[in-house]
Amino acid sequence: MALTETIQQQNQHTIERIDTVLQANPDLLDHLDDLEISMEGSRIVLRGHMPTVALKQALVPAIRQAGVLGQVCNCVEIA
Repeated sequence: MALTETIQQQNQHTIERIDTVLQANPDLLDHLDDLEISMEGSRIVLRGHMPTVALKQALVPAIRQAGVLGQVCNCVEIA
């Protein structure tokens, strides 16, 4: 039980770090309400919509700035 709670806390902390970095990005800031960030196993999964391909492509480098080195699955659609 304690191990599960620790993993959940680590996942939540990772998502919070990502959210902080994304909020600091002026290009992405206005579109974060359309983005969902979750952890599935050990990978970060992004879902939602971005208005341009450039903004979609900017997500992963921004997440790397948060110190995330693991797999990022960018399932964001262009709308």
